[in-house]
Amino acid sequence: MTSKWLTFGRILFSPAHHEVRLAKESRILVIDGLGDDWSHYVATSYPNATVYNLGISTSNNAGSSGWGPLPNYRHFNHPSLSTPLPFPRGFFAAVVFRFPVAAKEHEYQACILESKRVLRPGGHLEVVALDIDMMNMGTRGRRALRGLKTRIQQGDQDVSLGNMSDTLVRMIGRRGFEEVQRCVVGIPAAGRIPRSDDVRSSSCSSTSTGCGVPHKLLNNNNNNTLSAAQRQDEDISFANLLRKNRQSQIVEPGAANDEGITKMVARVGRWWYSACYERQPTLLHETDKSVWRERGLLRECEKQGTSFRLLICCAQKPLLARRRTKSV
Repeated sequence: MTSKWLTFGRILFSPAHHEVRLAKESRILVIDGLGDDWSHYVATSYPNATVYNLGISTSNNAGSSGWGPLPNYRHFNHPSLSTPLPFPRGFFAAVVFRFPVAAKEHEYQACILESKRVLRPGGHLEVVALDIDMMNMGTRGRRALRGLKTRIQQGDQDVSLGNMSDTLVRMIGRRGFEEVQRCVVGIPAAGRIPRSDDVRSSSCSSTSTGCGVPHKLLNNNNNNTLSAAQRQDEDISFANLLRKNRQSQIVEPGAANDEGITKMVARVGRWWYSACYERQPTLLHETDKSVWRERGLLRECEKQGTSFRLLICCAQKPLLARRRTKSV
């Protein structure tokens, strides 16, 4: 529900949302590092579509979400991101790649390439990822992050520890996807709403595709061409989302309600972060404690306005394949 709220009530936030609803029969692939709960939710929300879930997590989460049997839901065990997907070319109308766990960079490349293969021409790829680096960290936060990265590197030196938002957007552009749109949302880490200036002070790396605010990313049903002004890099904060939702009457106005929502979203954000970077037996020991168990770190994050960087991105597979010609 937090993921849906952050995308303004949308489950599929790309134009695939309308295409799947209007189509009599469609197929959606969900590759989720958090388990199978989201894929069940997609299946209940789009009853006309068949949802395929790939279990790539190291822990077996099948059946743990408590959802009953659904006629339009399929589950497939998948060993790793680098393994080819067990589906034919052009099989899906949409592929959702959510919260990938820490892995090698070539595994992300293989997953993006396979996602393009199984998408039909004109199909949409949706990516939601959480960076390992946070914004506005204090002394305790930097120390905890450095210790976490050190433990991950001790488990596997080849694991990519760069910002996943930059890595995935760069790979999507190199694989020939079109209409790439993204925004980076600042999610509070400990209950304080980060100011817009705090989020904008973070460096937004220059890539071939620009950042877009959520209403630009969502309201592109008939026209996917962005103007030059819309392609400017722009990050948004959780405070902007609260204001937008208050204007659209999704939530009731009031500071107390805002604080309650912020604490809830911060708790979910910390769970997302731990699931992506701390709950991997192949990288970390079972005796390793989560960095969020330290109350001093939580107090510092609340004081500093520390926030996670959440990437929300969508792209489209070209309708016509690029012709490869050789110049003479």
